[in-house]
Amino acid sequence: MKKILIKSIIFLFAICTVNSCLDYEDLRENPNDPNSVPPSLLFTNLTPSTTNSFTDTYINYQYHLWASTDGISSVNMRSGFGGGFSYGSIRNINKMIEEADVANAEEYKILAKFYTARAYIEMTRRMGDVPLTEAMMGVDNPRPKYDSSKSVYIQALNWLDEASQELGTFITANPGYVLVGDVYYNGDLQKWHKLINSYTLRILISLSKKENDTEVNVKGRFSNIVNNPDRYPLMTSLSDNAQLDFANEEGFKQTYQPDNGVYQASVVYATTYIDMLKSYNDPRLFIVADPTQAAIDANPGNPAAVKADPNSYEGADSTADPSDNITRALDGEISKPNQEKYWNYVGQPGVFFSYWEQEFTIAEAAHRGWISNNAKDHYDNAVRASMEWYGAEEDAITAYLGASVSEYITGDPGLTRILEQKYIAFAENSGTESFFNMRRSGIPSLPFSSFNIPASDPGIPVRWTYPGSELSDNEVNYKAALVAQFGAETDDVDDLIWELK
Repeated sequence: MKKILIKSIIFLFAICTVNSCLDYEDLRENPNDPNSVPPSLLFTNLTPSTTNSFTDTYINYQYHLWASTDGISSVNMRSGFGGGFSYGSIRNINKMIEEADVANAEEYKILAKFYTARAYIEMTRRMGDVPLTEAMMGVDNPRPKYDSSKSVYIQALNWLDEASQELGTFITANPGYVLVGDVYYNGDLQKWHKLINSYTLRILISLSKKENDTEVNVKGRFSNIVNNPDRYPLMTSLSDNAQLDFANEEGFKQTYQPDNGVYQASVVYATTYIDMLKSYNDPRLFIVADPTQAAIDANPGNPAAVKADPNSYEGADSTADPSDNITRALDGEISKPNQEKYWNYVGQPGVFFSYWEQEFTIAEAAHRGWISNNAKDHYDNAVRASMEWYGAEEDAITAYLGASVSEYITGDPGLTRILEQKYIAFAENSGTESFFNMRRSGIPSLPFSSFNIPASDPGIPVRWTYPGSELSDNEVNYKAALVAQFGAETDDVDDLIWELK
């Protein structure tokens, strides 16, 4: 259904008609170019994309590594931290609003607030202060001042709240309405309503270091959402996930698949991820990974026992000399992704936002005392949902949630456990969220050495730098923003932005 929808929208764009009245202004226009685009098409194009599993994004978070025998290359944990502004997307959001006005399609104007809030949040959580109030003014103000991260978050959170309230009102007034252009939920606005509220919780928990800032009101906003389910409905199961399924069809294939043979030879799991699964006696280990070839060769007569033994699984050390990992891979000493599960065109869905993330977020908030909910219930919901998504058996899930090594516990060790379990659940899905949680909490502590971080650098970056064009295009305001945030005109990936202080 989703593939058909996307293809239909592309076709619609190709045949989009123009006004047929041949007055002077029309004759000046190219009749082959559309002068109006349905808001549904713009909505589809603006839908947040998902990140394929087994891509470079997840190498940086040490879920897997690349041990290619056709060339030795180090993992560079400091690459990919050059930032960019999303004003092109915001222009398209504004265009969607214009077209929604023409079409009298209020639903797209409401969802535009969600998209706009997300665009600014994703810029500020990466780089820090960004232009907002003076942005999007074009030639009237080509050099906008930067707004503080704090003010950007407050405005974005207000937009998210407005979007939720307005969408709830729209749904009540239009029961059974089907949203055109929806690739996540096949037009179900109720699920979009849940997504907006769950996404808001994601952003609020990311501001945990600012929990006592009364202006942002992190705890109050969080509590208001969780304690008012009629007004702020939340996800209730995996069926509410915002995710896209892959297929053996051109344009819809996942990355780790037979057309990319080098992936099978080069992708190996990282020690950080594999060792954490082993420390928890986690049944997901046996689902996501294959035993090492060395373990299989050591017990060729009993493959079932080999597969069921956690000691049959080993990861590649991201801090080691890359040549050592290649040697170990060639010797069959490192586990690869489970061939039956992943080596095909479908793999696992691309996830933008999941039910398990929401439940881990609520569990953490309850654990911190922000809300009165039972932290254990939400922890159990989260772990169970992640395991079900991977296909774990019910008895294994129940045993896991009751085992002392993996059940919910209180105190500081309990918070660590929530965040480690969240890291496990984020493996090869949900894009950069694993990084943002690690950056905020320090969990897990990703190991590094001179083989994945240059010796002259202090460690894993904590922010993205601004676009280089700002120095020439908006120098005064750019430098003022750097001084306001970091005390000097330096734009460094190691500088702490507001939400981390």
